[in-house]
Amino acid sequence: MLTTKLIITNKTALQQKYGDRHQAILDDLKALQAFDAGRQLSTQLIFLDDTAQMQACQSAPVTDAKDEAQHKKAIDDLYRFYSPGYIMLVGAQDIIPFQRLKNLLKDNDPDSLIPSDLPYACDTPYDTDPGRFIAPVRVVGRLPDIPGVADPAYLRSLIKDILDTTPQPVQVYKPYFSASTFDWQDSTQNSLQNIFGDKSNLLIFPGTDTLDGTNWSTQMMPKTHFINCHGAIYNPGYYGQKLTNFPLAMRSDTITAKLSTGTVVAAECCYGGQLYDPQKNAAKLMSMANSYLLNHAIAFVGASNIAYGPPTGQGLADLLTQFFLINVLNGASTGRALLEARQRFLHEMGPTLDPFELKTAAQFYLLGDPSLQPVINDRDPSTDGITQAFVNSLQNRRDNLEARGKMLDDFLSTPAHTTETHATDPALEAAMHSLLGERLFTTPPPAKTFISQRKSPLVSAASGTSMPSVKFHVFSESAVSGERTSTKVLVVKEKNNQILGYREYVSR
Repeated sequence: MLTTKLIITNKTALQQKYGDRHQAILDDLKALQAFDAGRQLSTQLIFLDDTAQMQACQSAPVTDAKDEAQHKKAIDDLYRFYSPGYIMLVGAQDIIPFQRLKNLLKDNDPDSLIPSDLPYACDTPYDTDPGRFIAPVRVVGRLPDIPGVADPAYLRSLIKDILDTTPQPVQVYKPYFSASTFDWQDSTQNSLQNIFGDKSNLLIFPGTDTLDGTNWSTQMMPKTHFINCHGAIYNPGYYGQKLTNFPLAMRSDTITAKLSTGTVVAAECCYGGQLYDPQKNAAKLMSMANSYLLNHAIAFVGASNIAYGPPTGQGLADLLTQFFLINVLNGASTGRALLEARQRFLHEMGPTLDPFELKTAAQFYLLGDPSLQPVINDRDPSTDGITQAFVNSLQNRRDNLEARGKMLDDFLSTPAHTTETHATDPALEAAMHSLLGERLFTTPPPAKTFISQRKSPLVSAASGTSMPSVKFHVFSESAVSGERTSTKVLVVKEKNNQILGYREYVSR
């Protein structure tokens, strides 16, 4: 029978974290295997550290729970051996590590690394360059526990929610909950219109109502959530903004018992999907992502670190998150919804990616079982009960997505930092200086310049010279308000000393 799903974890890491109580988690994972069989899925439970099991899959076992390269190779080997339709990683980063990619923007952005699950979705071998992972072809999700917390009841609760999930009519997921900062309400309304065809239910922080982030009642009951607020590192809250006012919009302990079972979430916020040890904040509260899942959300897409989007209009985090929800509402599994969202985002941003687009693609990941299908897809052969039709349909979709992802590798060019002086032309220098003034940048540091070249650049047969390359000149400026630092960015796109356009981003 065709294997269509892999559940992947590390037994030694679970034993070290949970002691004898890890066996209850393993028993639940085996129950999930049986549940999947009833959903026409053939599921294998794989332990990356099991020598015999990994050798049988023509791979070497993982011997170091923190070695990212070992984990990447092992999962690549498993994918080649099984060709699964779904990969579910079980455990937070202290069970299966994120792949930490270099942040090309480290001089313009506080993040030095990008914790990412994107490499697990790509065929490219282990690397720390995010530009190597622009061709996602695999459906991948992570069912997390709480980093640093040895409470098996948390992970067991998430598994129980999977066992209790059945696809629902789209009308069940069309009502939505959405929260936005006051300053970003235009951008959020555009997203809501694109996703739901309606923007009337947006809650704005600060707003005219009495909500203060701690007194939620029934507002969060709709099963689809779209959030465009501020977040912060190791912080259990999301925050609104109006100029220098940053009120609390929600906190991980204030959403308890406020959600409907089966909720699907897309959060644009900086650190919106971050998983961290609750000891890292003074209140000792778990992350918003962990709390959403504890309160019976079944899918959460968010960013691992500082995310960006335009102050008005659409771009970056706005697009990736809304593409995900659109796909879910169209009947995709949550894992396929993210894979298709990643591919669409990269295609629409191409053919030349700026470094912020590259970071966005890398930092958003799915928390939850990627095989769950929240919304019934009436066009899916699985609804007629014919197993072989379902398997063929699933395999056909995966083949198409793999081909589409591999085409991105040839289509896209990625940015690389260059020390070449950007002011090679006085007219270009003057034009960028004028643009900075128009966009109200006061004293930004000198630009950091990135050059974007195709892997197979066009060559002139007559001259034998390459075509001029696209360059991105990145200017950033930060403002401190209390404990908060907000960053705005101007990315100027240039070719052959001519400005082709610009994009303005702000940290979410």
